[in-house]
Amino acid sequence: MIDLFEAIKTNWQADRRHAEAVQQGYQPLDSARYRRYNKFRPQGPKPIFCYLPFSSMTFSFSGAVYVCGYNRDILLGRYPDNKIDEIWHGPEARRLRAHMEHNDLEYGCRHCKFFFDKEKFSNLRPLVFDKYYKNTAATYPQVFEFELSNECNLECQMCHGEVSSSIRKNRDNLPPIPTPYDDEFVAQLAQYIPHLKEAKFYGGEPFLIPVYYKIWEKIAALNPGLELFVITNGTHWNKKIESLVTELNFDVAISIDALDRQKLETIRKNVVYDKLMDNIRRFSAICNKKGKHLSLSFTVQKDNWEQLPLVIGLCNEVNAYIYVSYLERPSRYSIADLPLKELRRIRDYMEGVTLPRHTQKERHNDNCFQDFKTYLDKYLDNSEEKRYQDYEFKKEPQPPTEADKIKEFEVLVPVTSEQLLQWVADSYRADQALSDELPQAALMEQLEALLKGYDEDDRTLLHAFIIRNDMRIFLQSLKAYPADALHGMSRASLEEYKRLLSLHDQKTLSV
Repeated sequence: MIDLFEAIKTNWQADRRHAEAVQQGYQPLDSARYRRYNKFRPQGPKPIFCYLPFSSMTFSFSGAVYVCGYNRDILLGRYPDNKIDEIWHGPEARRLRAHMEHNDLEYGCRHCKFFFDKEKFSNLRPLVFDKYYKNTAATYPQVFEFELSNECNLECQMCHGEVSSSIRKNRDNLPPIPTPYDDEFVAQLAQYIPHLKEAKFYGGEPFLIPVYYKIWEKIAALNPGLELFVITNGTHWNKKIESLVTELNFDVAISIDALDRQKLETIRKNVVYDKLMDNIRRFSAICNKKGKHLSLSFTVQKDNWEQLPLVIGLCNEVNAYIYVSYLERPSRYSIADLPLKELRRIRDYMEGVTLPRHTQKERHNDNCFQDFKTYLDKYLDNSEEKRYQDYEFKKEPQPPTEADKIKEFEVLVPVTSEQLLQWVADSYRADQALSDELPQAALMEQLEALLKGYDEDDRTLLHAFIIRNDMRIFLQSLKAYPADALHGMSRASLEEYKRLLSLHDQKTLSV
């Protein structure tokens, strides 16, 4: 529902807000494009591009807390180092809100800036949070998103070990990712659960993550009507899951990347086709009975694109919405990586498909199918169309060769302890907000611990490594990694520098 007063006020004040943002040193979004974005917003024009910083917190596997899953550049805090209350009211959260109040997306919001600049407004997640536009006082978050564990029984071909424990164990040969989330974390949630409007649960596979059951128990006691969302691989069903989905207020999304048995079991390794199909119908029966949403999530890839109409057919059969995800990375699975001739063949195939549009969900599902054809047209009509990774990631990184390393090698000028101290003092004097993140005295204690055990020559080189960074980036590193990990990375960097220095000197002498 559109708030007409808010819409009128937004349009009337737009130019003044933009000018004030520029005057205060921010980089607000282009005015003309922002007006077009405001016209696109289903709930009408709003003065702020995105309300997530005022409404949402995302808890990730390592304990790192972000405002959302797309802005991973700005670390709001880390559990258990910080309490939830400290994170929500902390300096990074305040700084991010200040940028967003001025419609400045340069503070970590590259993902949405990409889609905004291309005016692909339907791809913008902030639209879902417009309903929280009155919450800018930020007393309590409205939405919690949980990514608390990568525990998962599947090894999907396009996935990776960070979000699947099975891949991490069997494909990457790495130990499990330790989880910091404990009973104290669940206890801290009790302060917030009564104020929440939504809670979303991701994995891994959520129904395999023990701490989620404790959170759901807490929700049942404190806010049983809370809107919940879970995305599952659909491979698990038991009395406990049936009871949870029946008694609590769940919308459910189930991942399925093919209707063909062989394709499905190849793409989603370890899935059992018949079990998944049975469970989809079990979830469907409960969702339909309660009036809750069921979605089937389909990831378009090179080897399953022709399955999309079939999966939409299953959606229509079980009264579910389709959710189509366009895989961009790894590029070896992405249809965007195909030659134009092959994309044309896919487009021609889809042109011959007709889907029903009798019910609201059928119309939604057909609209998503039409969007897929538009996605193909984007690349067919413009061979220079940038891929997502071209904009944000440039290209998938390739390990540098020894020649590359030597070519880019820079001989460091050693930095004395006095010069390092001066750099710290100058940085804190130039940006007083740094003291809110880490007092200068505490920083010096951590620096001394980091440099302990090195002789004077090595310390001067490490000093040089440190001051090459922006102070804010250096502080984020100190907060992001435990002391032993930082010490190990410092030692490795120092050894690599000495090795490259030797190679550089040999090359210089040979010339």
